[in-house]
Amino acid sequence: MNLRSLVYLLLVVSLLSCRTDQEGSTTDEPTTLAPAGSEYEYKHADNTLRIGMRVEPTGLNPVLSTQAASRYVGEMVFQTLNSQDPQTFEQVPLLASLADISREADGTVSYSYLIDERANWPNGLPVTATDVIFSLKIVMNPLILSGAYRPYYDMVSNIVTSPGNEKRFKVMTKRPYLLAEQAIGSLSIYPEYAYDPDGLLRSISLTDLTNNAKAQRMAEENDQLKSFAEAFSTAERSHEPDQVIGSGPYRLVSWEDGQKLTLERREDYWAAKSNDAWMAAKPEKIIFNVIPDAGTMGNALRDELVDVVADMSVNIFKELREDEYLQQRYEFETVPSLKYFGLLLNLQNPLLRDVKTRQALAHAIDVDLLIEQIFPGNMATRANGPVLPAKSYYNTDLTPTPYSPERARELLKEAGWEDSNNDGTVDKIIDGAREELAFEFLIFPSGASEQVGALVKEWVAEVGVSIEVIRQDFRALYGELDKGNYAMAIAGFGFDPNPDEFTQLWASTSIPPNGTNRTGFSNAEADKIIKQIRVTLKEEDREPLYRRFQEIVYEMQPMIFLFSPDDRVVISKRFEYETTSVSPNRDFNALEQKSWNKE
Repeated sequence: MNLRSLVYLLLVVSLLSCRTDQEGSTTDEPTTLAPAGSEYEYKHADNTLRIGMRVEPTGLNPVLSTQAASRYVGEMVFQTLNSQDPQTFEQVPLLASLADISREADGTVSYSYLIDERANWPNGLPVTATDVIFSLKIVMNPLILSGAYRPYYDMVSNIVTSPGNEKRFKVMTKRPYLLAEQAIGSLSIYPEYAYDPDGLLRSISLTDLTNNAKAQRMAEENDQLKSFAEAFSTAERSHEPDQVIGSGPYRLVSWEDGQKLTLERREDYWAAKSNDAWMAAKPEKIIFNVIPDAGTMGNALRDELVDVVADMSVNIFKELREDEYLQQRYEFETVPSLKYFGLLLNLQNPLLRDVKTRQALAHAIDVDLLIEQIFPGNMATRANGPVLPAKSYYNTDLTPTPYSPERARELLKEAGWEDSNNDGTVDKIIDGAREELAFEFLIFPSGASEQVGALVKEWVAEVGVSIEVIRQDFRALYGELDKGNYAMAIAGFGFDPNPDEFTQLWASTSIPPNGTNRTGFSNAEADKIIKQIRVTLKEEDREPLYRRFQEIVYEMQPMIFLFSPDDRVVISKRFEYETTSVSPNRDFNALEQKSWNKE
């Protein structure tokens, strides 16, 4: 899916990964490969794109994974109805035409599409409206963990097909929705023949699944719905090459756990001749190499074992782009990003229920110094809320929380915290028992992430707060957040260049397992505003709603907002490419081998 605003990205695993003394050195002497005296002196002259990734995908099933690494690979296999132009960010046709939007007699809005006549599946069958209906049934099935996407289709009531054309259909809606066109266009389309060979969903009406009450009853009573959900959600369905099937330009041919995923271009790909970045199929083969260690990644670049690095850590990027040997072979660029990072605070944790406690923690952390140390050279800007500064409705009246240990102590005292036993940690009575303000801070096992943990630990200790920094790998940390089993954790959010729609990240109805509001943020006024934004189609009418919502988040402090970094692009000079602010900053399928490098 292209609705990246809903993707709750724990990007710090890549952004804040850097070499520690124990990791492999990135300053070793280069290999015996001679520096490139001409454009021809490259180790590889084949049309294979080798990509280095820090994180292994959790699976290749678009509905089940919001993880960035999974999306990077999955977008090579699966396609959506529409895409976005990487430069203008406008909707563009992909599997289907752009929507023909009409207002129906009952006042609702409909969106009509025509699937590309050429679009087909790997077995030769055409992509049809039946596959679109099937794909939406997957998302709306309450037994499938698609909670990250389901709210974006809550306005859909039904899909009407054309009796004379299996490629024409109309999406009917119950009510206006701000991102309706983007949401429908971003629906990942699955082949019904491959994912439901027994036709388990055929007898289930889409209208039953778009009715929340009926869908919940069916989840308890309908055996076919249960059987499909069980089969669809197996690991094999998102891991085994013969079970990962899409209409995209590439097919998964092998997955070596912990090492690499290999994709090959489909010989029968329906849009093989397209030069559009969102449809192209330039490389013959794409290999995603899993390289968690920053030092090993640096050496892989020197040995030309990778052509591209996705989400390179900041420290390693700064170090390697000064390497003359690498400068001859790679481009090093920075691109403004559509993401921000912060420290999640669990509002359901008794220690952090009081807003003054959370505000005190924000005052205790020197965010400006943190940015200066991790992103020297203006490689990041400070974030101050859930809206990026580039947006026209960014609330400039809200100033970033200043670093002030004195104010932090005042707020803690106002919240009832005091060091009653003189052990250096403040405490108070909570639910009848005396509790110290001591908790765990979840981070990733990486050098810079540990630097953040150490600084935060030191800063909050100055105001009487004790934290234990806990290193956890990517999947484990995700699991703890989903269970609400944390007090504070470092995390990031990625966005699409669309108007902000806050349901998935901030509505009280999206607290896990129903969504990705993992802070547990719940505010009646905020919920009301979120609903209003969803149905307010005029930009000038939404602006005051956006500004008030930012004020509420600012006042409630559900997280400590840190920074919005530039993305870092590293790519071999043997490929032509264009960069974009949409992560991963270039379309892998559109990277074209330069003519002088061809075998």
